[in-house]
Amino acid sequence: MKKTITILTFLSLLLTIWAAVLWLLPSAADTTNTNKTRYGLNEGLELVELNNGATGKRYVVEDANGNELFTIPLRNCMLDTRYRNGQLRFRELATRREGFIDRDGIVTFTTTAADSILPKDMQTAATIAQTSNEANSGINTYQKASASIGKGAQSIPTVSLQKIAKDNPFYKEAAKVLKGKMSVDDAKNRRMILNYCEHFRTAYTTKDIPFLRQVFSDKALIIVGNMVKPAADNGKCQAGGSRVTYAIHSKRNYLLRLSKVFDMNKNVDVSFSDFRIMRHPTMDGIYGVTLRQQYKSDRYSDDGYLFLLWDFRDKTMPLIHVRTWQPAEAIHDTNEIINIQDFNLE
Repeated sequence: MKKTITILTFLSLLLTIWAAVLWLLPSAADTTNTNKTRYGLNEGLELVELNNGATGKRYVVEDANGNELFTIPLRNCMLDTRYRNGQLRFRELATRREGFIDRDGIVTFTTTAADSILPKDMQTAATIAQTSNEANSGINTYQKASASIGKGAQSIPTVSLQKIAKDNPFYKEAAKVLKGKMSVDDAKNRRMILNYCEHFRTAYTTKDIPFLRQVFSDKALIIVGNMVKPAADNGKCQAGGSRVTYAIHSKRNYLLRLSKVFDMNKNVDVSFSDFRIMRHPTMDGIYGVTLRQQYKSDRYSDDGYLFLLWDFRDKTMPLIHVRTWQPAEAIHDTNEIINIQDFNLE
């Protein structure tokens, strides 16, 4: 009997591990039969369409020697087919927002459709080079994302790693990359993390639900902490004795709740500090990001520690598998902050 229980326990453990592996493994991409469509060299750069058949299309930019520089970091967009004055113009089909990709692959939003500045001769060509719904996002350089929602929206200038100021929350991690002591792949991944985390921050200030829907894995684990203060007999909160409760949300539920918050608040401001990147010791492309987040809106404000588990194994579509938030007042020691070591991914 004991032997049977032991065997069943072992099999159950194996199934659990196998399920976790299947959950994390990216889908295999068939790169053996890739058809290329070239749109012509201009200003030393060329837009190239890569069609992998069943896995869909993606667009890259190559230099004059045919070296791939970066993947177009957009999805469901209409693209110009050539660079003009160092810019590759685009328009998002869903939001009608417009912008450009510079020579380093950095995205900047500039206008809405009402203020369209797309070249007139782009309209026909762009339809040919339209990124598909299956094309995935992959920005491989840091940007202070530019965003616009209607006229008068705030525009955030693009900044390179070398220009990040010492008081910027990303400065320490950017300096590590610039020292050049990391492997090429690790440095690229960290650049992408810096870029995506800034875009992630501005997604809250600009209420960019489509970006958040894109970047969260469909099976994302989202944990939100909340301080609960016991009430006295008179109904008022007592000093001391607070405890933390945690709620687990699905991606769908979290985004629905967030949409309601955005609708009820005209202004939302999010700032980061204590930013730190940790690479998984054995799984390439898996990174943990811990940071302190100060959130303020018209109706609510909080201060807490955010953890994001990023998966960069598919270079064209980085995903967040885990997001946790802990109230700052519940943290008495840095060891209490959730980090990548708290998750068994193997």
